[in-house]
Amino acid sequence: MKAIASIALRALLLLLATIFALEIALQLAFPYLPQMLTEYMPQYLERMGHRLVTEHGAREYPAGQVVEYDVRPLSGDMYRLTCISPADAQPLEPYHVSFKRDRRGFRNAEPWPEDVDLVVLGDSFTAAELVQQPFWQNLSESMLVLAVPGTGTLEQQRLFDAFALPRKPETVVLAFFAGNDLSDNLSFAEMIGEGVTRHDLLHRGKNPLDYSLVFRLLQFVSDATTTDPTNSCHYPVIAHTDPPTPVAFYHKFLPILGADRDALLQSDALQLTEQSISQMASALKSYDAELLLLYIPQRAELYWNYLDEASKDTIVEVESRDHDLTDLDKIDKNLSVQRDVMQVLAADLGISFLDLTPPLADAIHAGQSPYFFADTHWNQLGHNIARNTLLDFLNRSNLEK
Repeated sequence: MKAIASIALRALLLLLATIFALEIALQLAFPYLPQMLTEYMPQYLERMGHRLVTEHGAREYPAGQVVEYDVRPLSGDMYRLTCISPADAQPLEPYHVSFKRDRRGFRNAEPWPEDVDLVVLGDSFTAAELVQQPFWQNLSESMLVLAVPGTGTLEQQRLFDAFALPRKPETVVLAFFAGNDLSDNLSFAEMIGEGVTRHDLLHRGKNPLDYSLVFRLLQFVSDATTTDPTNSCHYPVIAHTDPPTPVAFYHKFLPILGADRDALLQSDALQLTEQSISQMASALKSYDAELLLLYIPQRAELYWNYLDEASKDTIVEVESRDHDLTDLDKIDKNLSVQRDVMQVLAADLGISFLDLTPPLADAIHAGQSPYFFADTHWNQLGHNIARNTLLDFLNRSNLEK
């Protein structure tokens, strides 16, 4: 019996030593491990060089990072963000994206110009990580792009104050994404109100196993081999364009579609957004510069009315199980409310408003697809449409001066 116990103890110690050694090896290899394994771990961003605590208060991507993407049919966020299956991947000719981040993690050439004509602020639509030619490319000979994925207007204002305003640009384009900028603004304000940082939020309530790569690897394997037979996927649905287009919507963006005007106008999120935009506009007007509010609709705004009633009912029914998604009638009625409210806001503040909904809608009506099938973002066609629309607007504005 003692011999068996001794063997068992030695086996246990050997197992623990092996796990410990494997953990150390994996932690050392962290930056080189597959992103799908590591990206949801609390240490991921900081281990990959992101600055979550900065002097200006907005996060920064890794300084000087050389970015290489091979964009393929399964690239994009839809397969992770919604229930769409990789088996439904649409044809896409693979291509390569390559660029180098500047000293602040943005996608600018260096050195930065001391005086700039144009600054573009925005989130992932403006950062445009999966396209080689973003909509802002070469809009001006002297410009800065201050775009950070996942940010909203309030966090972008920190970048405006720190990097744009000191260079006194003639025009600042503020890209507003209808999918989540309002909620991002509310979250950022709450974080500041609590006196915490993004670092604090990432690590709040975590235990040692959350940081363990061995444990994460076991979770990953378990998730990959376990399916829920009761969780049938309702995507893709078919948008009855010409030709028909399979689409999927990110569920976290859908509730805003059904928000009625009064509720939106009274919301803290909108009031915080209005205050932030107003402050940027006032700062620019103090030396006769201009703020342009660029409205970027979420995909569902453009494709919703191309769906049949059965598809709409299914989306509302399924998504309402886990999210505060309103009923179908309210979505149909309030589909353009956020756009209308932002346009009125721009008029009240005396700033320009450019709505990208019409040119994107025209492309879809003509049978084109400005979005990646497996992503919430524009493909190169979408960026070309945004670029042409913005360039035309800027040229007309210059002629009118």
